[in-house]
Amino acid sequence: MSNIYLKQPKHVTTLQGKNSESLSPPLSWEQAILKFLKYAELRKISRQHASNMSSRLVHFQKFCESIELQSFQSVNVGHAREYLVYRMNQQIHNKYKFATENLSTTPAISTINREISLYTRFFQFCLEHEWIKHNPWRPVQRFPDPVKRRPRYSFNESEIESIFSVADEFYDYYYLLLHTGIRPTDGFRLRGNSIKGSYLTFQMAKTGDWMVNIPIPSSVISQLSARISAAQTDDDLIFPELSADRQRKYCRRRVQEVFEPAFVREKFINLHTFRHTYAHNMLDRGMPKEVLQTFLGHRSIRTTEIYANWVKGKDLEIWVN
Repeated sequence: MSNIYLKQPKHVTTLQGKNSESLSPPLSWEQAILKFLKYAELRKISRQHASNMSSRLVHFQKFCESIELQSFQSVNVGHAREYLVYRMNQQIHNKYKFATENLSTTPAISTINREISLYTRFFQFCLEHEWIKHNPWRPVQRFPDPVKRRPRYSFNESEIESIFSVADEFYDYYYLLLHTGIRPTDGFRLRGNSIKGSYLTFQMAKTGDWMVNIPIPSSVISQLSARISAAQTDDDLIFPELSADRQRKYCRRRVQEVFEPAFVREKFINLHTFRHTYAHNMLDRGMPKEVLQTFLGHRSIRTTEIYANWVKGKDLEIWVN
């Protein structure tokens, strides 16, 4: 047990200004994680985001217990870095696996960086509540992510034609993604009250922010008219057939099977590629990046500029040729 919880003379006060006899027993891992998640929920994060946070925190807890650290108060920077080495070498299922390919991979740098941020926030929360003396994750640096520096791949016209030729039951969903730029996870969650007239309103799963009264093309309304009519209540899903993870996997795989497996892995082709394609198409049509930021729901214009800086190269060619 950490010495900050040892009994002290009555005249010695803690940081809270209370004597040692009023100190409560140290919190367990479970109690600290629960309090942190309750605090995070006040910031209106999505249920899925909260579930992912809980899963990663418990994963770190189990690792610590496996090396005989029974309390989060005992974790130091050495343990944090030891876990990081373990996590970066962990073999995980490759979501881009095809047919009989027996492929595994390690977590992406972006995944590792998100987890570093999560553990840093959790222990900072504990530090601010004076449950610990220091934040063991504070000295751990995030890694440069080469993938973020890559141009985002977007479908060309012939690829889009090929995708829709095999879309079948997923045709409406692909059409929505291509012509609105909505994130796939948000498209899955659209409900009867999400589309009113020619405007879209929904809460983004990634950030918890609301997209309110975003205009969408009349062609999308026409394509989804039967689904909109079928949603008799505000809570009815627009795409009820995509509520299960298995169906979402089939939906993603249908797109990937149009391409060679190696190309899919190289370009990270998935349902999110429709969003990249929408962004590039809008910029090609002359949409200002500040307007595109609103349509995509980016908090920072710097995120939108990832697309803008790539497309800009096409405009530069006219001065060369």
